[in-house]
Amino acid sequence: MSEQENIKTAHDFFGAFNANDLDRADAWITDDYRAEAPGAAGPMTREQVKMQNQGFLTAFPDLHFEVVRTIAQGDYVVLHWVGTGTHTGPLPTPTGGAIPPTGKSAKVMGSVTYEFRAGKVARAWNFWDMAGLLGQLGLLPPM
Repeated sequence: MSEQENIKTAHDFFGAFNANDLDRADAWITDDYRAEAPGAAGPMTREQVKMQNQGFLTAFPDLHFEVVRTIAQGDYVVLHWVGTGTHTGPLPTPTGGAIPPTGKSAKVMGSVTYEFRAGKVARAWNFWDMAGLLGQLGLLPPM
C-alpha cells in the first residue's frame, strides 16, 4: 500500500475510536496485531487493546482525539494527537482496579506509531502523558 493509503487507514482508525465504534477498527488490523502502551505489562493482542480502549471510553464517554500531525515513511505512520474528555466513569487500572469518576476534564497529548503490513496495522507503539492525565484528575500532587 502507498503511504497515502496508510495515512488514510491510520486516520480512519482514530475516526472509529472517536465514533465509539471499536468493532469498526477490526477491519484495519492484522490477526496477529500487537500494541504497546503506557501501563501495559507487555505487547497486547487485538482483544486486549479493545478491552483497554473500551475502558477509556467508559471512563471518558466524551473522549475525542484530534490528530495534529501526521508523518509517514514507507510502512510506518506516526500520528501526534491531543485527547480531551471528562472523567465520568470508572477508569480501569493495569492492576485490575478502577479509579472512581472525578468529574474532571482532561487534555492529554500523545503519539502512536503504526507499522503497516499488506494495508493493515500490524503493530502500534503508543506514547502518552499518563502522569499529566492523573495530575489533571487530581490523583497526583501538583508538579
